[in-house]
Amino acid sequence: MLQAVASEIEHEHSWPEPDLSVLQPGRPRSPVLPITAFGPAWAQWIGNAAEAAACPPDYVAAPLLAAASALIGNARWAQATPGWVEPPHLWLGVVGESGTGKSPGADCLMRDVLPEIERRMRADFPDRLRGWRVQIELDRLAKERWRQELRKAGIRRAVAPSAPVLLTAWPEPQMPRLRQHDVTIEKVAELLSHAAPKGLLIVRDELAGWIAGMNNYHAGGRAFWIEAYGGRPYLVERKASPSPIIVPRLAVAVYGGTQPDRLAGLLRQPDDGLLARLLWVWPEPIPFRLGRQTPGADWAIRALDRLREIALMPGNPPRPMLVPLSTEAQFSLERLAQHIQARQSDAAPLLRSALGKARGQVLRLSLILELLWWCAEESVLPPPTRISPRAFAAAAVLIDEYFIPMAVRAYGDAQPTVRERNAAVLARWIVSARPEELHPRRLQREVRLPGLRTAEQIREAAEMLIAARWLCVPDQPARFGPRPRLCYRINPRLQLMAG
Repeated sequence: MLQAVASEIEHEHSWPEPDLSVLQPGRPRSPVLPITAFGPAWAQWIGNAAEAAACPPDYVAAPLLAAASALIGNARWAQATPGWVEPPHLWLGVVGESGTGKSPGADCLMRDVLPEIERRMRADFPDRLRGWRVQIELDRLAKERWRQELRKAGIRRAVAPSAPVLLTAWPEPQMPRLRQHDVTIEKVAELLSHAAPKGLLIVRDELAGWIAGMNNYHAGGRAFWIEAYGGRPYLVERKASPSPIIVPRLAVAVYGGTQPDRLAGLLRQPDDGLLARLLWVWPEPIPFRLGRQTPGADWAIRALDRLREIALMPGNPPRPMLVPLSTEAQFSLERLAQHIQARQSDAAPLLRSALGKARGQVLRLSLILELLWWCAEESVLPPPTRISPRAFAAAAVLIDEYFIPMAVRAYGDAQPTVRERNAAVLARWIVSARPEELHPRRLQREVRLPGLRTAEQIREAAEMLIAARWLCVPDQPARFGPRPRLCYRINPRLQLMAG
């Protein structure tokens, strides 16, 4: 038995890695995540968590960036020049078919790390709430005592006592929040005003549904969320109260996922700049392999908790500390912005909008990377007060070599040829049915896939899959004797793909 298993493993490894891009014809291949941009410690953590989840590292890095941006929040803003500042909040959208690892990739962070961070955020909340309620009662007693003394002074025609100084003019404390799934405008505004002054991480399992339904319950819903990217002051009027909700800095981070078909529906909507705010992550699927690594949740909790502890500057309301770019990084930003601007001239509308946001996103990313490197260190040094050339260079690599190509992949409108579409149909059937061999005659007569009705169509699709290392060239029949049925062997590595 063991010998048979060993032979099967050896047989699998004798085949080359299949090219999975044939599953999405006409769309550019995904760029490789430059994982070294995250620094050695976070790169190792991303790799281990991705191996444990059996998913591409991209699906681990995306929620990390979104969560880190929310934890830094309004405590630190990136400053390019005296007139240009950016909040760090990022919007990340992950794309992939069901079973490609989107949810498992986020599980370590969303299921194990952030709940513990949130528990620490709430640690002193019961005491603060109890103290506020005690003070409310003391103020009530003080007001009652003052009214009694006022009545007595009126009867005696004495000097009226001064009104007491009340200590509960501030609103009731709200439980601190980091993540938020309820995305009604009034609720989000209330939390940003009282419970989450640093900002929130909006988490949506189905990103396309959230975006498509933004105006369902509020005519200004989509406009509110477009504003929620820039960190500017915002007032939300309430029907049930004459007092509006004042949000000093309307900024949220966003993380969510969607499938390619749902993304295609979003791209047909008019371009108002909302989609351009998203950094898209759409890696190629990888063969499924059981991971042997542990995700490293405890280390990530310790590191990210240092970001949670970064406080806003005192003030009314509290304000962010500005973290300026170094002089060398300023020159690099100017050159990168000019390079991106040149690309805008011949880009399609959606990609042009995305490129327009890229220079602000690289500034936000540079601050996040600087602070991610800092929180990963075992030291007592305070947070950095300047964005280094190294951090900006790493952010520029992420934007120019990864996120912009991802935007091209997400917004690309390349039309596949008929042969490419047919090869994709055949490839998806192989992934779904998991046959060990491909018999064209059986495929034609029994399976009958769309676009693969004739022997010629099947042969052309099979040739493309041979080139993509999915199939092996069939053995040539003997010169004499009966002609055998044509049969293609299938790359056994495809058996390990997640369904």
